[in-house]
Amino acid sequence: MTFFERFTFSALLISSVLLFSSCGGTDSDTDNNSSTVRSDMLEQTANNIILPSYQAFRTEVTSLKEAGDNFAENATEETLTDLQDQLKNTRLAWQHVSLFQFGTAKTVLLRTSANTFPADTDQIEDNIDAGDYTLGSISNQAAAGFPTLGYLLHGQDETNQQILAAYTEAEDAQKRLKYLQDNLSFIANKTSEVVSAWEENEGQNFLNAENAGTDTGSSLGMLVNAMVRHYERFLRDGKVGIPAGVRSAGVPRPTATEAYYGGYSVELALANLEATKRLFTGAGYDGSSGTGLEENLDALGHEELSDDIITELDQAKSALETLQDPLSTQIESNNDPVLTAFQELQQVLTLIKADMTSRLGVTITYQDNDGD
Repeated sequence: MTFFERFTFSALLISSVLLFSSCGGTDSDTDNNSSTVRSDMLEQTANNIILPSYQAFRTEVTSLKEAGDNFAENATEETLTDLQDQLKNTRLAWQHVSLFQFGTAKTVLLRTSANTFPADTDQIEDNIDAGDYTLGSISNQAAAGFPTLGYLLHGQDETNQQILAAYTEAEDAQKRLKYLQDNLSFIANKTSEVVSAWEENEGQNFLNAENAGTDTGSSLGMLVNAMVRHYERFLRDGKVGIPAGVRSAGVPRPTATEAYYGGYSVELALANLEATKRLFTGAGYDGSSGTGLEENLDALGHEELSDDIITELDQAKSALETLQDPLSTQIESNNDPVLTAFQELQQVLTLIKADMTSRLGVTITYQDNDGD
């Protein structure tokens, strides 16, 4: 082999090695950057979104229990109104933690206990009449929690004077009052258990290095599955689609709205969508900025998908903002905008359930309702 041939061969070999090393280095840099961003995202989510959201929720639940005690001690229209107002505040706070039903929240069935709707009014009245019941049992899932409190405190087409009389003048007044207080204690105890777990060890477990990957048991896997499952079943369907008739062959079910007794279902849906966007963008509970799923996708080179998700979330918000409370009345009088809102929410679901999870390397582990 001549000098020129040897030189040419060596140059080609060195070039190939450098090219291979360069490509390998880029992949490694991308992986390392993505891992760092994911770690930052988990820390932001745990410390500045999940924990403060739960703590704020606990504060509202405590205030709700106190308002209930005040009403029990001195049942007047004023204390009834205070209790009604605090129930609404607490239900709004719930919208910011309902996405995080994993870990202890899942173990103690916080969602099932606090927010199974619509309320089973027949079961509620049977429980009050019997004076013997176990809140949290399967038969009482729809006879406990916020929807039940909505029924007990608002009734249907009843004035506050009539509601007050049910707690002060009716034959079963003391039984009804006890059922109200038992529900308040039931919610408070469940909430305390979940928030205490996050403060004591669950938050740290969420950030442990062994949970920092993308597999099924990872913190990211649990978070994304909980987020997407909630969005699909309890926001898109529960708050909008089911009441609008999407799951009942086009027959609307206005009484299935989340706050049928109280009439502020649209407000709750908007708050829940806001919480979803905050989790995606990494915005802290106090409104401060931070690393979220959006940055995680960007670090993996999927900025366009991030932008599409933000755009669709904003369009879904705009669609919800066209609706009027009580949502049950809107459904009865003009259901088309509600169906439009459902379709906008569906556009978001397609992006986060299929595209986002695929790009993040997260596997959906819960079972679909209907395959869409």
